[in-house]
Amino acid sequence: MRTILVLLLLNLFYSNATIAQEEVLRSGMLSSNENLIGITTGMDYSILPLTLSYQRGIDVNLKHPIRLGAEFTVPMFDFDLLDFRFKVLSEATILRKNNFEIRGGMNLTLVHTKMQTESMTSIGADFDLFVGFTNDKWNVGLKARYNQVVTTFIKHTDKYRDNVFEGAVDGWYRSTASNLRIGVLLNYRIKKFDIHIEGGISRTGTFQSYLFVPTIYGLVGVNFRF
Repeated sequence: MRTILVLLLLNLFYSNATIAQEEVLRSGMLSSNENLIGITTGMDYSILPLTLSYQRGIDVNLKHPIRLGAEFTVPMFDFDLLDFRFKVLSEATILRKNNFEIRGGMNLTLVHTKMQTESMTSIGADFDLFVGFTNDKWNVGLKARYNQVVTTFIKHTDKYRDNVFEGAVDGWYRSTASNLRIGVLLNYRIKKFDIHIEGGISRTGTFQSYLFVPTIYGLVGVNFRF
C-alpha cells in the first residue's frame, strides 16, 4: 500500500513538473505569474498604430494558466492621446494535444476617435480564436478576430451640421459596427523576448470590403517576459 502511494505521489509530481515545464517553454504563452510587456506597430484599419501592452499568466485551477492584461493604442503619426483604443485582454487554452493547440479569448474594448465632422466613443468586444502549433521556439497558426461594437456615443461638429445634416442628433447609438480579421500569426522566442508577425485580411462583420480603408492588415511587435 505504501509503495502504491509513493508511486502515485511520484506520478503526480512528475505530471505537474512536466506541465509546468511545457508552460515555461512554450513560445507565445505565459506560465503562472509570468509577466509580459510589449510594443507593436504596422498597418491596421488605415492607421499606423503604436500599441503598448501588459499581460500576466494567472493560475485559476484550470489545466493551463489563463492570460489577462491590457492594451493601449494611439496613432503613431498625428499623435493624440485622445484618439485611442483601449482593451482589457483575456485568453485561455481550449485544447492542447502535444504541439497542437486551440486558444480563445474575449477582449473588452473602448475606442475614442476624433474627426473633422464628429467624435465617436465606442464600447464593444473582441472575440479571438487561434488554431496552430507551438513548441519552445515557434508559435505559428491561423488567428481570427471578430469585433462587435455594442454602442457608440456620437458628437457631431458644426462642420457636419453646416455641410451634411443640420438636424444631426448627438447621443448613444446601438450596434454601430462589426469587424472581422482572419490571418496568420508567427511568433519566435529568443530567451526572454518574443518577436511576432501577424497579417491577413480585414472585412466588415458581414464579410464585406471597407470603403476607403485597406482590406489587409500587417503587424509586427516585440514582447519582453519577466
